Amino acid sequence: MRAETEGLIIRSFSETAIPAYAAIVADPRVTKYLADGSPNSPTEAEAYVLDCIDGDHATGISRYAVLLQCDESLTGFFGFKELPACIDFGWRFVQHVWDQGYATEAALRILAYGLEDLNLTNLAAGSFTENVASIKIIRKLGFRHVQGDQFHGKATVRYYQQTII
Repeated sequence: MRAETEGLIIRSFSETAIPAYAAIVADPRVTKYLADGSPNSPTEAEAYVLDCIDGDHATGISRYAVLLQCDESLTGFFGFKELPACIDFGWRFVQHVWDQGYATEAALRILAYGLEDLNLTNLAAGSFTENVASIKIIRKLGFRHVQGDQFHGKATVRYYQQTII
């Protein structure tokens, strides 16, 4: 998979991205709203990227590497993950690019790819209720609220179901 936007390159992960991805998810600011909030170890980061590569090769349904156009540095990922009840639409970005519009830019491009090229249905996204920035992106994409829940003892907006973009 490869796509470009005005400021981003979005492509399939490769093993060469593992060190940069490991650095991103070692930052507690990045992992604050993921599972129990703990930073990932290098081994966990490697396993995650390899899982993305496997999913991409098997079905095309994967998380995809997001790089800045200006220097091709890895800034995180955006994409899909098959879960038992739905296909999760999720992302993760290095802290220094937050609040610059890159997440929305990537979200719009990847969501269109999933709907138009992969013909995905039953898409959902979730967030801890404290993660206002992620909820804002989910709403911009036209997802609607489905339910609240608890995860690792924190309130979540567990599912937003995609309707129309």
